[in-house]
Amino acid sequence: MHKQDVIKPPTKLDTAFDALRAVKDIASFVSERSLLKRAPKGDGHTVMVLPGFLTSDPATSFIRNRLRKLGYNAQPWRLGLNLGPTTSRDIETLLLERVKELYVTSGHRISLLGWSLGGVLAREAARRHPEMIRQVITMASPVGGSLEHTSLWDLYLNTFGRDVIREELEEKVKQIRQPVHGVPFTSIYTKEDGIVAWQIAQVEESDLSQNVKIKASHVGIIFNPRVLYVIADRLAQPDGEWHRLDESSQRLLLS
Repeated sequence: MHKQDVIKPPTKLDTAFDALRAVKDIASFVSERSLLKRAPKGDGHTVMVLPGFLTSDPATSFIRNRLRKLGYNAQPWRLGLNLGPTTSRDIETLLLERVKELYVTSGHRISLLGWSLGGVLAREAARRHPEMIRQVITMASPVGGSLEHTSLWDLYLNTFGRDVIREELEEKVKQIRQPVHGVPFTSIYTKEDGIVAWQIAQVEESDLSQNVKIKASHVGIIFNPRVLYVIADRLAQPDGEWHRLDESSQRLLLS
């Protein structure tokens, strides 16, 4: 993992261009959708999709529809706008209640798929209740470092500054960077990310964790067919038989 003091957050210009690059990701779904024909089909298990910062369930409707077509019971998080944890709303407790609901109603462990800040929340939910989680997949999520290394940090402080306790936040960052024992974890990241510094979208790899690099924008990553292929490949593994994405697949995704 890279040292935090050498990591620079994307600039405002990077963020502006990210939105433009997202158009390319959306267009690529048409030009490269044949890749998804090679993706394995699902086993019907439940997958909850968590939206990114300042977005809600409508933003993830496309990827949930694709997951349903692949054969999964894709579910929204139903917690409204993702504003992250604040003292005025205990989003982590609310998320755990939603996880428990899906775990009980489905009758099996569920998978969590989180975009951006949603990935951080998904990882922490798995830390709290690993017995309910089959695996966690994140997309362009700052799971390996501080939110200060994102271009939205100033916006977050300006919006919720009165609710942010610096010491608690630093402790939370230390916790986020720790492995979640017993739960398979895949972090999909992109060096073209215009919102999250790509270095902090990675975690320490192990037998149960892997970073997968993709060419995509931060905003458009949820529409990118190569990302969807990785997600399909990861979700199709039988519960308890997780393995790392093989090198030939990784080369295909970066070609």
